[in-house]
Amino acid sequence: MAQPANGAQQVIAVILCAGQGTRMGAAQNKVFLPLAGKPLLLHTIEAFQRARSVNGIVLVAHPREVDYCRDEIVARYHLDHLANVLAVVAGGATRHQSEECALSYLRPRIEGGEVGIVLFHDGARPFVTPDEIERLIQAARESGGALLGTRVETHEVIARLGADGAVSDILPSGDLWRAQTPQAFAALTLLEAYDLARGDGFEGTDTASSYERLGHAVRMVEGSRDNIKVTTPDDLLRGEAILRQRQRDQ
Repeated sequence: MAQPANGAQQVIAVILCAGQGTRMGAAQNKVFLPLAGKPLLLHTIEAFQRARSVNGIVLVAHPREVDYCRDEIVARYHLDHLANVLAVVAGGATRHQSEECALSYLRPRIEGGEVGIVLFHDGARPFVTPDEIERLIQAARESGGALLGTRVETHEVIARLGADGAVSDILPSGDLWRAQTPQAFAALTLLEAYDLARGDGFEGTDTASSYERLGHAVRMVEGSRDNIKVTTPDDLLRGEAILRQRQRDQ
């Protein structure tokens, strides 16, 4: 993990792992489940560890799992040194609240000018690549906000429904994208967006929605369809296949 040049602002990645993933049907948080011999979350962290522009990582855990995350992930795999994991922060009841918790921890560094870019990423997306992270950071530096996504394929049909449940419109697939994470933003502007959201009682569905409320555009950066969010047992099987293919391609 790179160290910023003298006077350069840091890039901090926030990895959200406070969700419980009930659709997985497991006895523990899905991010701690084994994937190819090590915790799923560790694969996610290692992608950011290998990204040259990322200077530090903050993990947001469920309040009941903060100690487990510190002991069984950060300490066991020496991530405070190897991946520069700065802290394990207790998250909130919703995704938006968990993002707020991370920004609250980072506030002094952001307001002091030490942190320039913050990325938010789902802990259950372990297949993002360092190259995708680097391209996203560059786009955020240029435009202020950016997110990874994939195009909706031409053979897919996306329909808009009316209040009565009937199809009211068929949307052209060429204009549509699926949003992924990471999502990266100018840190001070993002902090302002969340402060305003709190005052207005607004909770965004993702990080970009709070940033866009200020009237800022968010650039889409094309990612990979392999950057799936592991949600079900079938996703774990698909993940094993993705990792095997990557090993063959090396």
